[in-house]
Amino acid sequence: MQVLALDARCRLSESKDYDVKVAFLLLAISSRCRDYYGEVEKTLKEVGRMKYLRPLYSGLVQGPGNEEEKILAKRVFAEARECYHPIALGVVEAIFAKHV
Repeated sequence: MQVLALDARCRLSESKDYDVKVAFLLLAISSRCRDYYGEVEKTLKEVGRMKYLRPLYSGLVQGPGNEEEKILAKRVFAEARECYHPIALGVVEAIFAKHV
């Protein structure tokens, strides 16, 4: 897979720059490269900024036929929700209401 080759070369999934890391994780989600779903989960649990939460949750729940991704998104949200700001909670809940 090209996503795996890209990460092997550039180590984007290990980046400390969340702008870079989230952009790469979105690519992995859109490519359905499940190898990185653990890193997506970790990132959703360690950052609380809407700048990162909104695109990752949206990427997981958008589109037809991605039930595994929707289940992952719901589970991670249930586990991480207490760490999120109330505004972030509302935004993520709205994403679920729209797509799940």
